[in-house]
This record gives sequence, C-alpha cells and structure tokens, in this order.
Amino acid sequence: MIINNLEEIKNKNFFAIIVGSGPAGISMALGLEKKKIECLIIEAGGLNSSTKNIPYLKGVFIGDSDYNTLENSRGRQFGGTGNYWGGNCNPIQEDEFSDWPIAKTDLDKYINGAKKILNIKKKFFLEKFSDNLNLYNLDWSDVKFGDKYFDHIKKSKYINLSLNTVYLSGNGGNGQVTSINCFKDKNYKLRGKNYILSCGGIENSRLLLWTKNNNPQLFKYNLPIGNYYMDHPFHMVADGILNYKNLQLYNQKNNIKKVPFITCESSYHLSSNQNFIKEKKIINSGIYISFLKANIYNSIFKQVRCMAPNFIKEIYENKSTKSSYQIEIQILQEQEPLFDRKITLNKNSDPLGIPLPEAHWWKTKLERTSARTITEEIAKIFLKNNIARIGLKEYLFNDENYVTSAGYHQLGGTRMGSSIKDSVVDKNLKVHGINNLFINGSSVFRTGSYTHPTYTIVKLALRLSDYLTKV
Repeated sequence: MIINNLEEIKNKNFFAIIVGSGPAGISMALGLEKKKIECLIIEAGGLNSSTKNIPYLKGVFIGDSDYNTLENSRGRQFGGTGNYWGGNCNPIQEDEFSDWPIAKTDLDKYINGAKKILNIKKKFFLEKFSDNLNLYNLDWSDVKFGDKYFDHIKKSKYINLSLNTVYLSGNGGNGQVTSINCFKDKNYKLRGKNYILSCGGIENSRLLLWTKNNNPQLFKYNLPIGNYYMDHPFHMVADGILNYKNLQLYNQKNNIKKVPFITCESSYHLSSNQNFIKEKKIINSGIYISFLKANIYNSIFKQVRCMAPNFIKEIYENKSTKSSYQIEIQILQEQEPLFDRKITLNKNSDPLGIPLPEAHWWKTKLERTSARTITEEIAKIFLKNNIARIGLKEYLFNDENYVTSAGYHQLGGTRMGSSIKDSVVDKNLKVHGINNLFINGSSVFRTGSYTHPTYTIVKLALRLSDYLTKV
C-alpha cells in the first residue's frame, strides 16, 4: 500500500519501520509479508531518480583521489542503488566467515528465498583450480528493484510505503527507541515495535552517528560507528595471450568439471584458497580472466612474440591461432578492515540540516602486494602448463600511485560482531545496547570477502525478518 499522507498513520504502531527501500529494505519487507506481518518502508526519495536529490547525496572524501564521488555511488529513490547495480551475484564462502559471529550455514536456509527475490537460477560452485587457487562462478540478476517491486508493494496488504519521507533522528532512551522523527512536507513522529536502518553502506553510518549526536542517552555504549569502512577496488593487473587448447588439456588433466564455455564475453573467475592466503599473508581477490578474440596483428600479440617466441611459434605450428585469445586479468579486491578507514560527519549539512558524510578511504601496501602475489601465482601456473604468457602491470612492483575503479560496494561502518569494542551490531543485526534498533545491509559486513555483496545482503535481510518474528 502506498501512503501519501502520513496523517493517516501517525498514530499507528507498526511491527517494523524500515528506513530505506533498496535491496536490503525491500527484501526485509518481503520476508515479513510472507509471514503476514505488517511493516512500513519510508524512502527519502521518490519513485524515480531526480537531480533535486544531489545535495542530499553529496559528501566529502578524504584519501586516494581515484575514489568514486559519493553522489555518483549512492541512490535516493525507490529501489535505491538496486535500480542500477551490475547484477552480479555470488556467495561468501564458508572460510571467509572465520571472523564473523555467524557461519555460512546460518544463511544457507535463505538461499532459495534470495534467489527468488533476485531471479537467479544457477547453482554456485567453488572448485579447486590449483594447489593455491579456486575456480568459482557468478550468476547475473536482471532485477531492478524499483521496477520489479513497486506494483507488488502497491497492492500489498502488509507492506506500506511512504516516498519522499526523510528520516531525521530517533527518540527514546535506556536502550529503547520509542519513535523516529521524519520529514514529509512537515515533521512527523512515527512509531513501531522495531526500527531497521536499511540505507546503504555509507548512509547507515551517517544516520546512526547523527542519531547518537541528537540522542546520546539512547546509546549505552561508545560503539565504533562508521569505522572499518571498506570497498572493493577493481583494477587490471595483467594481460597477455592464451592458448585455449592447452587450457582445455589442463582442465582435463586436473579433473576440473565446472569449466565455463568460452566466448568473447566470458570469463574465468579465480580466488585464493585460505592456505595460500595464510602462507603469503595476503588478502583475497576475485580474479577475472576475460577472453577476447586474438588478432595476430594486435600489439599485445607482438609483445608476447618478443617475450616468448617459442610459445607463439607453437601456436603457429599447431595451427592454434583460431583458439588463441587475448586475455585481460582484473581483480575485485578485498580490503582489510582498518579502524581509521571510516565514515564520519562533516561540518557541512544537507538541505534538512543533517551533516553530510565524510568518507576516509585509501589503498594500502598490503593490497598492492596481495594483487602482485596472486597475479604472479597465475602467471606461474600458465607458464608451467604452457597455457599463456602474461605481463604484469608495472605498478604492482613499485610505490607509484595506481588508479582503481572502486566496486561501488560500500561495506562496513556498522559491522557485525560480539564485542562492543570492534562492532556495532550483534549477530542478529541488533545495535549493541539498544533493544529494538537494527541495521540491515552491506554496512554490517565484518570483512569484505572478494564477492559481490547483494546476494548476501538479501539473505541477511531474510534472516533478520525471520529473527524478528521469533523473538
């Protein structure tokens, strides 16, 4: 049901008020609807994106200059960034949960529900590629959350939606939120049993920090709100020429079953196993090996011919030019959770007086050395098995600045954990010390993993809806 006039519901007490209508908020509402439990979603934006929202999406950035501007990496409309996300999905693997207060099995029961919401069909796999690397797959979702779920919510008996409704702050004390302040043409107080911030990786931290500033007596503990912020730097680390016949022989020899069919648009996806990560003291990456049809007159072909003439000679002699590919190797890189990589409040405010976010983000030496170590491992496998010859980018070996395209995956800031010293929410996404305030979305990720986050976000949202209906 669409709520156009908040006067109609200002005295109502909802089971849950969800702040934000992105993938986290919508999935949470769908989970409650399935149990026939009524909730309210408030969305600061309208049905569509508008330039008038840019002043609300701006922020200040401190750190490496190649990071995305905040207004271009966030959304303020129904569906949030779920309206223009890339659609890639894959799960965080079991060993990646080692520092989380939950395990992969805690989310596995929500696989079918998440796949239904995201309209994904494939079965995810993780298979040994070598002693140190794994082969994995992605699935692609065609779901644009605003387009798919607006009519559904409009007709729903259990999901209420109020657009252009801005969360201002929370009221209450002694560990209990009693109401929230909102603005829709004028100020309102809305009441519910549970309150869930589901506004994205940066906005969750911003609104929670602002709530604490306005109502410090609500918080029992001095939590690290905004700290341990992460993203997924994405950059090219190598390119070269690959002999596909030799790759096929390698796959057969090593009994690799889940081999993707190669076209000019396909990729191999590799990641490091935990033994390799611990041995080399590195962080992980999702490795994307893209296959492009090779042209023997391309400069990359000429470069490889100069560096590895015997390899190119073999391609010619075996008449393998048609099965040779130019490859590009890119990585979607995990970041270590650092306390000082954080979201804070800036001295400047948006038009409603809420301070703009200030993002402190930079790349570290560990990220560069990890990228080099993993790429060198791939190069060794390719050389030993005569699969390919690749050249690593020079920046992996020096201290020069290098440009990344951040993955637009804003992670951390209200991270999950058991201790108030290094986390903001518990394993059930409840803010430490507050009985009925929850955080939902990528901001609760304790570590970034190398995976795309939306699939996990949806499963966490369904798990939270389950938890709230059982306590």
